[in-house]
Formats: sequence, structure tokens, C-alpha cells
Amino acid sequence: MAKKISDLNWEKRVLVVSYENEKDLIFIKGTQFNSNNKCQIDDRNLEIIFFKNFKHKHYIVPNFIKDKYGIWLIGYDGNIKDYTEDDKIFLGLFDLIDSMPMRKNEMIDDKC
Repeated sequence: MAKKISDLNWEKRVLVVSYENEKDLIFIKGTQFNSNNKCQIDDRNLEIIFFKNFKHKHYIVPNFIKDKYGIWLIGYDGNIKDYTEDDKIFLGLFDLIDSMPMRKNEMIDDKC
């Protein structure tokens, strides 16, 4: 049974990547970012979920996508913290997360 992104509220931060095909820059950069930053992603309790053509095997497409391609950062509270149509979010993603009040408390136990 498919889950909703909102099922992760207060458990994970979520980076939603909505792309058309594997040649899209946001997909390529997203997968590279995911594989190159595993420890930092885990340390920030971040889950990256890719939606190809508004479909996912385990998740229902969130309403905020509304047939749009791009990247959304969703906080613990389920609110959108940032959105971009390109890959620029990756340049400052960790800084953005680290500036969040809940993250500042988590940084005490950083492992990376």
C-alpha cells in the first residue's frame, strides 16, 4: 500500500525530486548528491524520494507537486522549506538544514 509523504512528518526531513526522465539534470544531480553525501544525509535525518513522471512505487504523489518538476525540501513539520526547478538547491542544502532550529539541537550528536 502506498504511503503519503506526510506519514514522515516529525520522523524525517524529506527532499522530493520530481523529474521526467533519467536524462533530467535534477535526477542526475540528485542521485549524485545522494551517493556522494550519504553520511551527511543520514546525519541530517533526510530522506530523498524521487518521483518519475509523478509516480513512485511506495509513495503517493504529494499535492504540492501538481504536475511540476523540481526539488522540494520538506521539514519535520510537513511544510515546504525550499523549492527549486533546478539543481541549485544542492549547493546550500546542508547550510539551510543546519540553520533550522530543530537541526541545531541535533548537531550536538553529529557523527560526520
